[in-house]
Amino acid sequence: MLYSALLSLAAFMFCLSVFLVHRASVLENDLRKLQGDIILQFNQPRSEGVNGKMAKMSERREDIKPSTLPNSLSSLKVSSRRVKRQQGSCRAPTSFLQLTANTNKQPDIKGNITVIPWTVSAQQGNAISQKENRIVVQEDGYYLVFGQVLFKSPSTVMGHIIQSLSSTRTERTPTELLCCLQEMPDKTPANTCYTAGVVQLLQDDELELVIPYRPHSLISMDADSTFFGVIQLN
Repeated sequence: MLYSALLSLAAFMFCLSVFLVHRASVLENDLRKLQGDIILQFNQPRSEGVNGKMAKMSERREDIKPSTLPNSLSSLKVSSRRVKRQQGSCRAPTSFLQLTANTNKQPDIKGNITVIPWTVSAQQGNAISQKENRIVVQEDGYYLVFGQVLFKSPSTVMGHIIQSLSSTRTERTPTELLCCLQEMPDKTPANTCYTAGVVQLLQDDELELVIPYRPHSLISMDADSTFFGVIQLN
């Protein structure tokens, strides 16, 4: 009898230990699942209402609207600026033309004026071209016109005039645009006369630089001393 009682007690204790081990394993799994749910709740937006998924989706939409729209607008502004820069970079380059004195020729006296023989030293674009000793405008617009002459004549006053021959007039009489006068020193005469200005020109207008007649005028034909040019401004 005692032996049977001990055997039954041992079997009961064994079953109890197996049951406790199983419950402990179940409780451990439940605890891990609960921890995972808590971590997930902290990482996700809080939801209210009966349908939690719909609440989360609505909160996400509300969160997206104020944050993404400004970014989209700013990206549009940046892209529009890039387009403008690309359009600006695609514009035709500014046209200009600079003439320097031709050292192989001598100044030409025509009536009461002296004309310097010119040669092209720098040119870009199609809005300005050269015709003999004149500059021809190919497009209407505003232009910067400039000219310099180095005089070596012993005289009271030396200078030059930049004039235009308009294409709109029936008689192509010259119109004075810019004028430069320079008093020459008595000893070692050498003085530059420079002038520049912005003028409105029309297509086919012709510009020339002339020197009022001086019988004994001496002009430097160096490229860095005597030059004549036009730059397109628009």
